[in-house]
Amino acid sequence: MQGDNNFGQQIFWGRQLNRFRYIGTKAAGVLILGMFVLTSALVVATGPEAAPVERAEREWPVAASVVQPAAMSPTLQAYGRLESDQQATLRAGLTADVSAVHFREGDWVNAGDVMLELDPREAELALRAAQAAERRAEASLKSVVSDYELAQTLATHHEDQLRIAREKLQRFESLHTQRMIADAQLDEVRHEATERAMVHASHQASLADYPNQIAQAEAALEESRASLARAELDLRHTQVAAPFNGRILSLGVAVGDRISVGSELLQVADYDRLQVRASLPIEMAAQLRGSLQSGQVVTATINDARSASGQSVQVLELQGLAGNVKSGQSGIDGFFKVPADATLALGAVVNLNVRLPVERDVVAVPMHAIYDNDRIYRIDHSRLEAVQIERVGEHIDQQGNYHVLVRSQSLTAGDQIMVSQLPTAMTGLLVNPVTESALVDSAPLQPGVAAVSSIN
Repeated sequence: MQGDNNFGQQIFWGRQLNRFRYIGTKAAGVLILGMFVLTSALVVATGPEAAPVERAEREWPVAASVVQPAAMSPTLQAYGRLESDQQATLRAGLTADVSAVHFREGDWVNAGDVMLELDPREAELALRAAQAAERRAEASLKSVVSDYELAQTLATHHEDQLRIAREKLQRFESLHTQRMIADAQLDEVRHEATERAMVHASHQASLADYPNQIAQAEAALEESRASLARAELDLRHTQVAAPFNGRILSLGVAVGDRISVGSELLQVADYDRLQVRASLPIEMAAQLRGSLQSGQVVTATINDARSASGQSVQVLELQGLAGNVKSGQSGIDGFFKVPADATLALGAVVNLNVRLPVERDVVAVPMHAIYDNDRIYRIDHSRLEAVQIERVGEHIDQQGNYHVLVRSQSLTAGDQIMVSQLPTAMTGLLVNPVTESALVDSAPLQPGVAAVSSIN
């Protein structure tokens, strides 16, 4: 029994000893950690104080240019179609056979060139008949005039005969009163005087009608001459000549075809009346009409391979605007005169650079220099400053470079503006204006950076 108690006490004191060992281990760890913290605090408190590090502001390299506000012409890109404002459709003036065709579709012809011929034999026969009718009418007129002259000559004779008959009647009436002649003799003389009066009256009527006969004969002669002129014209129509310099657009007949009056023969375009019909914005119609009415010249150039290679290009002048907007179009047609050029093909679509009337105090800037479509950035003491602008139009220089014309009362000659596209651009941002070559040699910080040496 006592042995069991001893054994239990041993177990109890063993457990207590293990507990003391565990507590001692934790206390030693806490003591060591506290000593480490105390030592670290002592080192920090007694160590040298470090100087604060100053963070340098980043400087952004940008392309810059000096502005010079000036008077410039906005340009407008427009598409148009080359055409001639005078295209002739030649038709037959008589019925005949086609005897010769001297040109083909697409050939160039000069004014007066005979393009095709019709068989002239029928026209020649009609001409001969008209000539004979004219001669007959001339002879008829001469005959009437001759009769009129004879009638005028005989008028005096008829008057004398009438006077003699009346005097004779007076004598016989006097004799009859004296009962020196019989009634039968007086009646015979009266009858003779009456006949003479009737002959004289008939002659006078004929004489008065001769002017009408002459007029009829003259009208007949004029009609015959008109028929002759028509026959001569028909004969000339057998030679179908070009009315102007140009190119044959279509040919509708061949040798041997029988054509009638009004049949279409061919179409030819006048190359001295070339023009480009281009659709222009409707909101510019009033401005363009005002410029034309005031005598200002609005010009355009064709944007093609020649202009891109620097060769001389033709300058087209605006002649006028259409009177209405065609159905299905959003713009109004403008007509630009094109100098005669045999190499041009009608119907070709051309790209025009239209130079609009001059705008004052504007600056041409590249498109990427404009932010949010209404501002650019001026560089003042290496800091950006936002400047509100008004977009006036577009401008394409002789080298084909595209710029936007802007105007702002805040811009003055000599101001330096940023012509780079900088996503972080804002008023007050520190920048470093550099040249284009410097930007090319260095690695770009932001995409889309460009430089322009000067801006007008």
